[in-house]
Amino acid sequence: MFYGSPPAEEVGNSAHSADGGFYPPPLGETAENVLAADAMEDAKMQQFINGNGVRRRHSVSAAPVDVDRLMGWMGPPVYEKTEAQRQFIMETIARSPQLEVLFGHLAPQAIDQIASAMFLREVAFGQTVIRQGEDGDYFYIVHNGVFEIFVQRSADRPPDKVLEATPGSSFGELALMYNVPRAATVTCSSPGHLWCLERETFQMMLVTAANAEQREYEGLLSQIDVLRDMTKYELGVLSDLLKVELFDGGEEITRQGGTGDKVFILYDGEARAYINGDGGEVEVKVYSLQGEFFGEIALLLDEPRRATVRACGSGCSVLTLSREDLDLAVGPIRERLMQNIEQYASYSQSFGG
Repeated sequence: MFYGSPPAEEVGNSAHSADGGFYPPPLGETAENVLAADAMEDAKMQQFINGNGVRRRHSVSAAPVDVDRLMGWMGPPVYEKTEAQRQFIMETIARSPQLEVLFGHLAPQAIDQIASAMFLREVAFGQTVIRQGEDGDYFYIVHNGVFEIFVQRSADRPPDKVLEATPGSSFGELALMYNVPRAATVTCSSPGHLWCLERETFQMMLVTAANAEQREYEGLLSQIDVLRDMTKYELGVLSDLLKVELFDGGEEITRQGGTGDKVFILYDGEARAYINGDGGEVEVKVYSLQGEFFGEIALLLDEPRRATVRACGSGCSVLTLSREDLDLAVGPIRERLMQNIEQYASYSQSFGG
């Protein structure tokens, strides 16, 4: 990390892109989503699915990064800024649905590092920030001013103005994420300032966070007894399908007698399982450690829930995996997992299933 002045290059200077590769695009619309709609429609459809035809849900990945590049990265730079400037960046990321899709899977510390790694650049009236067809070098958030976005759809007609980016808007991510040429030209129509995040930091922050998250999720899945014989590849596929769900204290996660179609993995907070019988409702188990799971039998058997599980205290967050996703992602492995159930010592005492 370092403190200092931002790079001296002019806004819009191109840089050579890294090796190509496609990953799922953001689900929300940003300026470049709209701009690239025609040229990238087919690619986007492919990026929405992985090789098994299943939509990835919980994160957005940047361009692929080789091991040498990853190992040689010294970490994000740090540019000094006022507390008001930092708050502007953090609040913009927090309230923007588009940026939530882009950065929402990152930990708060990583979001803070992204804010620290952005530097402010003044842009004059008429200056070209991005030129269609060039390589991508920066991701931008508009601090103030107005920036007009044009797409040249054919050589025999003038470019179409498709959007205006105003304070809080962002643009420039697609070329960095997928190593494709810029999809539009962006020019300044009212003098202002842009927060800039250079390509290396953008890609590394998204890739390293996504890799760490995937390893963590794979580790949590591998603790579930009925999944213990799955390969690393299969666990990797399933980790991409885990969905985060939040529950307030006292809110039901599962209901006794209800349909069982998901497994739940405690990620944060605490939950408790209760069985309602002749003597009323009795607490039977407390889930307080990250990685504890319940409902795993419901992945395979069409049985009603054996217990009601509620979030307690200030609430909890859980990772969920549905039976449908398991079948679609990994294929017909029900027979193999059923064999595990027969050897599953705690099955008869599985209150949460």
